[in-house]
Amino acid sequence: MFAVPGWSLSPALLKKQADAEVTGDGASKKRKRKQVDSAEVSTRDIGDLYKQHVEKSVPKKEKAIEHSPKGNDESHTGKESKKVDGETARKVKKAADELPPVPPPAAAKLTPMQTAMRQKLIGARFRHLNQTLYTSPSAEASTLFDQNPAFFDEYHAGFRSQVESWPENPVDSFVREIQERAKVKVPYVKDKKNGGKKAVADPDTGLLPLPMTNGQCKVADLGCGDAALASKVSKLRLNVQVLSYDLAKPNKFVTKADIANLPLEDDSVNVTIFCLALMGTNWIDFIEEAWRVLHWKGELWIAEIKSRFGRVQNRRVEHSIGFKQKKRPSKQDLQRQKAQIDQIEEQELIHKVDEVPMNSEGTDVSAFVEVLRKRGFALQDETSVDLSNKMFVKMKFVKALPPLKGKMFKQDEPQRGGPMKKKNFIEKEKEEVDEPSVLKPCLYKIR
Repeated sequence: MFAVPGWSLSPALLKKQADAEVTGDGASKKRKRKQVDSAEVSTRDIGDLYKQHVEKSVPKKEKAIEHSPKGNDESHTGKESKKVDGETARKVKKAADELPPVPPPAAAKLTPMQTAMRQKLIGARFRHLNQTLYTSPSAEASTLFDQNPAFFDEYHAGFRSQVESWPENPVDSFVREIQERAKVKVPYVKDKKNGGKKAVADPDTGLLPLPMTNGQCKVADLGCGDAALASKVSKLRLNVQVLSYDLAKPNKFVTKADIANLPLEDDSVNVTIFCLALMGTNWIDFIEEAWRVLHWKGELWIAEIKSRFGRVQNRRVEHSIGFKQKKRPSKQDLQRQKAQIDQIEEQELIHKVDEVPMNSEGTDVSAFVEVLRKRGFALQDETSVDLSNKMFVKMKFVKALPPLKGKMFKQDEPQRGGPMKKKNFIEKEKEEVDEPSVLKPCLYKIR
């Protein structure tokens, strides 16, 4: 200390500054600011942060989810759940991380530019999720939705916004058919070939009655989404029961299940429906499972995008007389032709999201029909393939054949029509076709 004339302070009055109180474990009791680890912030909570810091609103606390007892769980997977292996977990994490960021909640007033940018971000996330579902097996998609439940609602919200721009929703056409055929009185005639009686089409409307068991038609909507079919049919008061299955349970109509492994008994339903639902790389497993749960002579209804099927090739017939070999195209001609084909296919594959009109001429479903024939399905009649819609193909099959391959094929079961003939070299070549590639996935151009 130093002395100042007229000012003095006794050293006895000075007190030593007290140190911070330390607890027994050595930790200080000083109040510290709550620190937020930036690594914990992800695309999933951007919406909450936007509300909290920009809109100055307090986010609501989520209620704790009560898990139902094991015996009372309404969700089914057909088999006991298996542990996710490391490879599947890695693929699921990669798919979730590659998603574009979650768009912030819409404010009360947005400029036209802000609205357009927000819609583009929503569309980008929908396209990415859609492509992931098309290029992954159903088991990986199930794990993705289990670990990220919001993805299922987000995908179907984007899907519903796209449906609004379609000239017709295939679900509505299926609802109309169920309503019309459920009212058809069942006329029977003698079946001279197999004996007994069989149902025939109504002479006035030309419609066949719905297949029924004990006076009721049981329909399985596989890959139902938000169960629009079950919701609409339930309001019609028909003797029709719709069972809806998908990878998540958004409402009371849906049972959670992988449609490659349904919680249904063999020969238990009358109609199975795939409405834009053959999305996984294992879509053939879905077809085989539909054959398993259908009654004999049960019906399979399918609606799919035309661009997923092949195109009719214009083949030139080469006759032995007067045949003259054409000049081979140059490398530049081949590259130009390939670029034109790629452009056409790209426009067809993205029309579902970007509302690009598609040229529906030349859609070839023969390879797809052949895959289903080998799984025990035959086309119902000559009008079973409907190509009238410019966006979709609708087909009807009947479970009327024994499977020739797949999980339902039985080696020891006698085949109808006598012993099988020895396959020639042409049939052997046909078997080498990569069957899953018969349906093309929807792939989108990175923007």
